[in-house]
Amino acid sequence: MKDILLKDDDALVVRGDFLIEESDAQHVEHLLKSKQGEWKENPHAGIDIGQAQSGTIDRFLYRNIRVQLEADGFIVKELAINENGIDLNGAYEGV
Repeated sequence: MKDILLKDDDALVVRGDFLIEESDAQHVEHLLKSKQGEWKENPHAGIDIGQAQSGTIDRFLYRNIRVQLEADGFIVKELAINENGIDLNGAYEGV
């Protein structure tokens, strides 16, 4: 999927125009970082992964990530969470 790319939550501008590139990773990152209620059109979207930092990695966290990503149209093929971060393999439907 292509969209306007962001860096530090600001649109990237190249030669006076927005930079439009593949944005799947950006969409997943925003969903992982956002809290429920931050997206006006989808108030239930958001994983708030920061809340899990230094916390327990349990089945609920795996399920929450998988359910939220799949609700956004992302097909999760592989998901692993460890002390170094999240390893995620998949793609958005139709890609």
